[in-house]
Amino acid sequence: MYFKTENIIIPIQHLTVELTIINNIDELFDALIQKGLDHEDVVDERIPYWAELWASAIAMAHYLVEKKIVSEGKQVTEIGCGLGLPAIVAGLLGGEVTFTDYLDEALDFAQLNWQQNLPNKNAQFKKLDWRNPDVSVAADVLLASDVAYEERAFEPLLQAFKTLLKPNGTILITEPNRFISKNFFSNLHERLLKAEGTEGGAADSSGGYDWTHSTMTIDRKDHLHLVNIYELRKK
Repeated sequence: MYFKTENIIIPIQHLTVELTIINNIDELFDALIQKGLDHEDVVDERIPYWAELWASAIAMAHYLVEKKIVSEGKQVTEIGCGLGLPAIVAGLLGGEVTFTDYLDEALDFAQLNWQQNLPNKNAQFKKLDWRNPDVSVAADVLLASDVAYEERAFEPLLQAFKTLLKPNGTILITEPNRFISKNFFSNLHERLLKAEGTEGGAADSSGGYDWTHSTMTIDRKDHLHLVNIYELRKK
């Protein structure tokens, strides 16, 4: 697949991040459609959303810096990393970072962008479909920027959060104020607590999550985007 790219500079508070981004995203969508409805890439909805630098990723990057979510040595995993902006910022803040995505092209670009910003620091790049989470990439801080577009993704996402968050860890989620997502994310701390209860389904009263919800407005491509930010800290 042919990518038309350019390098841009993204200011994130006191940090500066250089990203290689993709300019022919419409062509990538067209190439996917032309494969036909029965092609495995179409059936599995391997839509090249990863190729766009979304407002939700920019908002998450700013929030990581503002709230000092990541400190030196913290293990950080980003699911559905795309171009990798939030995880790169986490690395600049001292985190030990693992990028995950279920498409090889996304991981290739995330690795390129990492090397442009942290050439002397190691990171992990692992192919992962968060619908089938792998506990080996569990982390202290779990980043999920605009990863759920439909209701059918919500329950698998819940399982991913349960599997990939270490004890006393933090989940940080950003999403672009989709109406379909509002109820799920606003009650996510309760859903997680219930899911982690006893076999009979009762919540474990000894645990729980401290959670906050805030919003951030991001100017991207001459358009203002309202982004929801959910931070959940495991007690």
